[in-house]
Amino acid sequence: MTLTLNGARGAIGLRSISTTATSPTATFLHSRFACTDDEVRLVVYKLRKGLTREEKRKIPKLEGPPINPARAGDVCDALQSRLSLGEPALKKMVLGTPPLLRYNFESDIEPSLAAMQSQLDLSESELRKVVILLPPVLGLSSFKANIVPSLAALRSRLSLSDPELKKVVLKLPHVLSYSFEADTATKLAKLQSRLSLSELELKTVVLKLPTLLSYSFEERIEPLLAALQTRLALSGPELKKVVLALPQVLGLSFEMNVEPKLDFFETGFGIASDELRKRVVEHPELLSYSIQERYGPRAERASALGADGLREALYPAGAYTDANFIAWVKEREKSVLADEDSAAPG
Repeated sequence: MTLTLNGARGAIGLRSISTTATSPTATFLHSRFACTDDEVRLVVYKLRKGLTREEKRKIPKLEGPPINPARAGDVCDALQSRLSLGEPALKKMVLGTPPLLRYNFESDIEPSLAAMQSQLDLSESELRKVVILLPPVLGLSSFKANIVPSLAALRSRLSLSDPELKKVVLKLPHVLSYSFEADTATKLAKLQSRLSLSELELKTVVLKLPTLLSYSFEERIEPLLAALQTRLALSGPELKKVVLALPQVLGLSFEMNVEPKLDFFETGFGIASDELRKRVVEHPELLSYSIQERYGPRAERASALGADGLREALYPAGAYTDANFIAWVKEREKSVLADEDSAAPG
């Protein structure tokens, strides 16, 4: 049977792969995981992709390397038992990292699991979380040789304690696959220089937003910082203050998230541009709330307060709970009515 796949997968370079419905790989995947033909084809493609040129010469051009169904079943059973995985989670891991089917659990996988759990003091549930999010970590021939040096370098660079390093890994398991010297160290240096961060401030930003280690500085972080600084005419120290108070801003899209909020502050709450700059620097957390779920409905609720009241409502609209915001509006309404009464003639 020839399996074909068009559309998105073809667009990323997946060629037609031929396999037979009775091949060991297809039989195992259909039986164990009820895989579709397209899923089988993708697994075969990924298995072949991981072969050396010499290994590829030994098998038909459009077929993947055969797997041993018995060994593959043993690996799946052992991995499922070791990590208390449900069948859907196990299937997702296999489809994402098919070479698992060719590993030996005792010699290839368990040593990595044990070393990772010991090195980071992970509970069983924490270990499961890391592996589910980063299955390729099981394919490293030696956790100590491949990952420990990078973790040690990250720990040293940011003066992280064991619990802090663990926090970073749990928030961003993919950090285990990064090269510290080639990637992480450069990114940290650029961020520190751009914002004139002290060592402690850099550490604080990373601990509050570990995922920033996955962002491209040139393609994501710097464009966001430049756009925010330009939009609000922020000085270097003001930009730094915003990031230190809300590191999560580095993970936002300026065009899709930050800029629409700034525009709404001006149009929905009547905040002038020079005042807007001051508000954001004083309360960067205002950038973290949703227009649809918070600012929009609350601006409408506060609209009866008049222009002055609406401008005052910006911070409560972002930071207050629903109950506290409603209470604040009611108190402000009473004040407006009292002012109107006092201004009425005799």
